[in-house]
Amino acid sequence: PEWRDLEDRVYASHIFRLPPLPLFNRPYPNLSQSVGLLLTVIIVLMAIGLPVVLITHSLEMDLSAHPLVLGVTNLLAIGYVIRQSVAQQGGTLLESARLIPVDARLAIPMLATLAGAAILISELDNLVVSLYPVPEEWAAPLAELATGQHGWFATIFLLNIVAPVTEELLFRGVILHGFLQIYPTRKAVLLSAFLFAVFHLNPWQGIGAFMMGALFGWWFVRTRSLLPCLLGHALFNAIPVIVYGIMGFAHPDVTGPPEFQPLWLDAAGLLLLGGGGFVLHRTFQTTIPVPRVAWLAHIVSFADNLLDHARDDYGSSTSPIFVSQIDARNGELPPSNSTFYATASRGGAGPTSNNLHFDGGLLRLLYGLSDYTGDSAYASAGNDYLSHYLGRLPLPSGYFPWGDHRGYDVVEDDVIDGYGEFKVSLPVWDRMWAVDPEAVIRQADALRNHIIDPARSLAFDRHYPPENLPHCASSSAGAWIVLWTFVYTQTDDRQYLDWAVEMADYMWSLRNPDTDFLAALPFDPAYPEMRNDVSARRRASRTENLGPMYGYAANLLRAHKLVSPEQTPFRSQALTYINAFASRFDTDPNGHFFATFDLESGAPLFDRISEGWQATSQAEPDETSSSVVGLRAPISLAHAHAFTREPAFREAFDRLQPLFEMGRFTDLDAPPMPISAGLLAQAIGAWTNLYVTTMEYGYLGGAVTLGRYALHHYRLNNWFVCGPPTAPRYRDNKVTGWETYSNRGGSADLALALLRLTAISDGRFDLVEDDAMCYF
Repeated sequence: PEWRDLEDRVYASHIFRLPPLPLFNRPYPNLSQSVGLLLTVIIVLMAIGLPVVLITHSLEMDLSAHPLVLGVTNLLAIGYVIRQSVAQQGGTLLESARLIPVDARLAIPMLATLAGAAILISELDNLVVSLYPVPEEWAAPLAELATGQHGWFATIFLLNIVAPVTEELLFRGVILHGFLQIYPTRKAVLLSAFLFAVFHLNPWQGIGAFMMGALFGWWFVRTRSLLPCLLGHALFNAIPVIVYGIMGFAHPDVTGPPEFQPLWLDAAGLLLLGGGGFVLHRTFQTTIPVPRVAWLAHIVSFADNLLDHARDDYGSSTSPIFVSQIDARNGELPPSNSTFYATASRGGAGPTSNNLHFDGGLLRLLYGLSDYTGDSAYASAGNDYLSHYLGRLPLPSGYFPWGDHRGYDVVEDDVIDGYGEFKVSLPVWDRMWAVDPEAVIRQADALRNHIIDPARSLAFDRHYPPENLPHCASSSAGAWIVLWTFVYTQTDDRQYLDWAVEMADYMWSLRNPDTDFLAALPFDPAYPEMRNDVSARRRASRTENLGPMYGYAANLLRAHKLVSPEQTPFRSQALTYINAFASRFDTDPNGHFFATFDLESGAPLFDRISEGWQATSQAEPDETSSSVVGLRAPISLAHAHAFTREPAFREAFDRLQPLFEMGRFTDLDAPPMPISAGLLAQAIGAWTNLYVTTMEYGYLGGAVTLGRYALHHYRLNNWFVCGPPTAPRYRDNKVTGWETYSNRGGSADLALALLRLTAISDGRFDLVEDDAMCYF
């Protein structure tokens, strides 16, 4: 019965639901879907227009062509389609509007290109009319609009308010935004401009609409803001208002022979468009200083190394899975007796292991490269990996052989025995589901077995199989909540969302309501025997590791994004946890802040964190386990700001900026600093996230500075090496990290962060998925 129920759920997910969409990035609409949207607009316009015609006919007057009526009907029809499209993309109308201020240096060259385009479009219109005169039934409404016969207020309402707002939101905010996730940049811009031209439904406006659509598309790609597009569209549409309404020029008879412009005016148009475009291009280059060609070449070389040398051709059989470590000096496995990122209890990160838990960055890199370059070999390698792993490696329990303690040994061709553990990280669930949904469901079901005794409470052991006392790590709960929520979105089985909400509410019940703090390993009142363990009692009385803010809260926001706008407590709980920390940081001018607090009083327990890039002990002298990496705080705040746009998170990030010590990264000739690749990747991602949400070039400059440093110091023989681990206990005297690729150390995550920056510099902001949850 259990397997039949599973088969029924999988069958339903494949037959009755749309194909699986990428988990946190919904590439909608494509070309055919966009055509459907425009047809929907026309159908809705007809549905609205029919009663308007009947009403005006009964009043013995024709108001169907009045600008006010046209404005309202267009606003309703296009607004409806925009609303539906935004929901399909998984965002909000405010996010789609993207009214982000742009660099003031862009204003003059943008105006120049707009003026040049307007002059040339006017002459092209003359040429088209000379070849194909405008019929009277088309010319009359255009002339009435241009000359303001229904009143200039009505004309301005339609031309300068409704048309720019609705058309820019639809064609740039929805359609071009979707195209940029599917097609190369140039193709995306030209396709959206073509649809913009066709939408005007007459050839005499089509050429001008195509040119303006391409121009506004270029602006949108390079600024990621609709603000210049809206203003430019309104200014272009204002030309007849200015020329015929304000300046008083007589409107020409568009049905008669056209009067061509003087050559000097056409030449001026060419000069303005060409010169303004050149200056604008150079300004874009200076404001987005990413050397795309060079960076992409380095990333591709690394990915090719992964395919050639990091796949399993060891042991008695080969497979398409990837190994955890490679010696970059020779492309082989490190010494089998090395303990780099692996101790006696952490075999899942050893030198001969495979571990899907740590390969999120690697897989995102492969899929992102295929999406960006069009080379399907990288995505095929990812699919082969997942197909083999999900089809052959899961244990009888359904649990994946992954995590710190368990992996798959590529030399012995067997699972490394140890605790099952799944925490913090964000696997590529969407890709895994597309390859083998049954395996994903079995893993989701297996996680429920971590709960010790459901009759007592939802207390769980983060390790599997569980022991008798809870080990309720918030880092594990957050990862489980995301998986259960994801499975719900694919199957419509409410059980999984119920599990996710129950777990979130359970963790919420373990916080201190007076301080809103949640311990990384909280105490469960249903298990009073936990107090007999001195270490557990101490750790449950305070925050540590910034865990609730960084890992748990970030995963709650991920889960919220999956089911939005459905009401769950995920977002409100995440914001509460983050604000509990951020409101007590008490950051000084140097960016130093309090990070560990007493759960009951909310008072800080140790000195401020003054080191961003290294782990700082936050423990009593007789403890060894509790430490804080200072940059966890600003990284998590930038990640949360990307999801919520909460101004307080950006302000808190800015106060913590000194922790990054950015001046240290400008001298590329200095010796490399002992920083792990994973932490550097997360730092690049933090600055990138703030740039994406604000479009302020200072944040982009921070990301590029760290990116240049990474490419200078973290590349060896076309590999990205991982650098030394942040936690000293993972270091080894046989390998240092400067000669080692390590998925646990964030080598692929660093390449992924650089690929994301490269794609963003090319206008493809949403093509490469961010992975702020990588290990290091």
